[in-house]
Amino acid sequence: MFKVAVGHSIDPDSEAAVEEIIAQCQDALAGETPKAGILLSAIDFEHAVILNRICETFPGIALIGGTTVGEMSSEMGFQEDSLTLMLFCSDVVDFKAGLGSNVTQDVAAATHQAVSSTQADNIKLCYVVGEGIGVDGVAVIDGLRTALGKDIPIFGGLAGDDWQFKETYQFFGNQVLRNAVTVLTFSGNLLVSCGVATGQHPIGHKGTVTESIGSTLHKVDGQSVKVFYERYFGNALSTQLAGGSWGGAVAVFETDEDGFYVRSPSHQDEISGSIDYFGNIPEQSKIQFTETNTEDLLSAAEEALRRALDSYGGTSPSAALIVSCSSRMKLLGTRACEEHQIAQTILGNLPNIGFHAYGEICPLSKQGKAFFHNETFTAVLIGTC
Repeated sequence: MFKVAVGHSIDPDSEAAVEEIIAQCQDALAGETPKAGILLSAIDFEHAVILNRICETFPGIALIGGTTVGEMSSEMGFQEDSLTLMLFCSDVVDFKAGLGSNVTQDVAAATHQAVSSTQADNIKLCYVVGEGIGVDGVAVIDGLRTALGKDIPIFGGLAGDDWQFKETYQFFGNQVLRNAVTVLTFSGNLLVSCGVATGQHPIGHKGTVTESIGSTLHKVDGQSVKVFYERYFGNALSTQLAGGSWGGAVAVFETDEDGFYVRSPSHQDEISGSIDYFGNIPEQSKIQFTETNTEDLLSAAEEALRRALDSYGGTSPSAALIVSCSSRMKLLGTRACEEHQIAQTILGNLPNIGFHAYGEICPLSKQGKAFFHNETFTAVLIGTC
């Protein structure tokens, strides 16, 4: 047995909202007791009140989550300033929650602490919500992979704060935290598949990264990265092109990987010409500029879910988890709601929950290693054998 319930509320009152989502989940569970849950919340709720009420209602629940930029679910579609909860019941899948602290100071120690504290065996999936400001998303994934083992799928995203860029919160049990990484592991008789898509298309010359340090790119093809940009954009600074779906973002192709992930520029040093991105770009990887439009951005939701469905090994999944980039939400504007509408059309009646994040975590393929993404729609399907 593997049962999933979803609750979603747009009530601005924290006490009323949590009562509503609990009631929705209890109706769907029909007397079953949940073992684990994922809570995704807008930044302005009283999160301690909400977490305490959930933990009182379901004692011993393995509960994680965090704040977002936008929320989505099979109950209410895409919403802003809302609260959504997914609960899991199973007698064949085991769930463990883990917490790592001080992730911005020591990523390796925090990710190791998060995984080791679960004391989980036979892990089939690791869902993660981490601090979204001042953290190296690539290092978070590297630390989790080291702690988990390279063959275990990692999926999730970095918490948001509605574009305020002041503080994000992570949830663990009834605790409201900052500067943390939280994980929920799924072990046992579980099938997992994933899909990613950007709606962006690589164009132009494919350059080789010849000098980079972390998320700062210095040289491409042995020349300043400024030369690489000026070939296409003239003297425009990359920061004028940031949000890169309309120009300035690059597709990154790593050695031995069939697909690519996207990196968006965040800042350019006008003196040296170096460019900072929202994520690392490794040396010897290949990069190309990307182009897209609104329709292609929206099509990414269908493409990602089709890939996940095509690679799913069972008869039918039990639930879907979705993470989309907050930049996609901003670029889509008044059409942002269509992203989840498309997803729901593909998923039908399948319970699902998701959020818009400050960075997405997902493998490029079913068995591949996880990557940190920008401007990407990601999804994972789960169910029993």
